[in-house]
Amino acid sequence: MPRSGRFRELDAGIPEERKALARALRSLMRVVGLPLRQTHAELARRDCGCDTSASALSDLLNARIHKPKREVIRALYELAETVARTSDASMPVTWEEIEGLRVKACAPPAALCASCQRTVLPVPSAQGDRQHTKGQWPTALTLLDMKQNRRAEDVAGILRHVGVAGEPAEVAHAVAACRACGLGSEADVILRYAQTGREGRQLAEIAYEFMRIEDNAMAQRALGMFLAM
Repeated sequence: MPRSGRFRELDAGIPEERKALARALRSLMRVVGLPLRQTHAELARRDCGCDTSASALSDLLNARIHKPKREVIRALYELAETVARTSDASMPVTWEEIEGLRVKACAPPAALCASCQRTVLPVPSAQGDRQHTKGQWPTALTLLDMKQNRRAEDVAGILRHVGVAGEPAEVAHAVAACRACGLGSEADVILRYAQTGREGRQLAEIAYEFMRIEDNAMAQRALGMFLAM
């Protein structure tokens, strides 16, 4: 890490999801307050089960890794957490937020037009056709894989992040995609987190997003949550 906690600019061609994760990890490095090689040495000394090198850690902080390893990120987070406790500093992000960013960074990139290289938008549905498909929120496929591999802690972290911190549109698409994948209980968990972690205005916005994707039943449920506050 450069002096005074400064980092180089992230390359322009890197996807925004990986940039967002890198920025969050850089904020953890500022809490740790050590140069990169000393940070790597401290991670190795703690023997936290993360297999990485100083150069790989540098690549992670510069968003050059396509599929960041969860154990490396968790180790860095726990190191920052330890430093924050002893120095009375505040953590810039929660673990759930970091994990949510990691999952998004690992998701497949949006399809690009072969001629103009712009993002290909999904074809609008025919009237009355609800787009409750996995493609609206690709992380649903990741959740399904995690559930099948009994990674309950990872699943819980993602559900909480979406329910508490996701944009209203993301909440609606996440719930719809989970239901389309057969993850009905996970969809319910997202809504419960949204109900307990948000203001009434945000719940009304979530209801509106459900209406936009023509899910009137879920829109009514979100409105009911809003009215119950």
